[in-house]
Amino acid sequence: MNDLSGKRVLITGVGIKPVGFVFKDIATGQPSHTAVVVEGKECKANIGAATALECAKAGAIVHLVARTESKLQIVKKWIEESVAGAQVEYSTVDLSDISSLEKLIASIPDDLTLYWVQSVGLGAGTVQVKDDNPYLPIDDLSEDLIEAELSVLKNTVSLLRLLLPRFRNQKETRVCVVSSMSAIRSVISGSMHMAAKGAISRFANAAMIELDSDKIFITDVRPGIVDTGMYDSKIVQETVAMMGKNYGYDYSKTNIYCAPPSAVGKAIVNALISEAHITSINMVARGQWPHEGS
Repeated sequence: MNDLSGKRVLITGVGIKPVGFVFKDIATGQPSHTAVVVEGKECKANIGAATALECAKAGAIVHLVARTESKLQIVKKWIEESVAGAQVEYSTVDLSDISSLEKLIASIPDDLTLYWVQSVGLGAGTVQVKDDNPYLPIDDLSEDLIEAELSVLKNTVSLLRLLLPRFRNQKETRVCVVSSMSAIRSVISGSMHMAAKGAISRFANAAMIELDSDKIFITDVRPGIVDTGMYDSKIVQETVAMMGKNYGYDYSKTNIYCAPPSAVGKAIVNALISEAHITSINMVARGQWPHEGS
């Protein structure tokens, strides 16, 4: 069923990572990542890439955005091979460069209603941190990490401001901002990450109230641990396992559990096509602590 036919979905933060570790689903025992095979080598789709696939399945023209063209080409080919008749566009853009953002918006045809999924996070092809590990004690926070975390908020605000004139001319607009469960619950070694995700989440919430009268309907999507490759390094797994202990979870024998990016993508499609305005989505992997507060 092509519920997004006649729509173009702009998806910022599209990327892939090589498989560095294979996590297993708690119920099926099958790998929990969304696989992208590149020249016989398997990679993990991030949330943006998996969302693009699900939007294409729903009939949308998808416009992918990231900094690295080679990865965008791979994701484009993957979607086209996975979905018959898929229409995939892409732009290589540094989201921190306002002039590049202006050129991006000017380049997108106005023949269709435009929706937007903002899925930029650390390691999403736009912002990168050492060891893919944003979970650091306060004493170990670096200026680079602080800047990287805050840049995601800044880029989100900048792009939304530039998109508003077009959005206000549409009959309606749907926007999904992917923040994190970290926005609503705190853990040890997560102060800066929680602060940044909380800021993005609160921005999305305030913006949805402000822009509702313009028929711009924003959804705050808050996933927990997702199998994007960010958790493949041992140091990140150990840090997350330590967090779980504070909630009574022992991952020493099973390792941590991750949700597949495709699950987030499907939830986003539901928000984009719903007859209601879905204001927020909280979701975690089965087997991850499901707390919605500290």
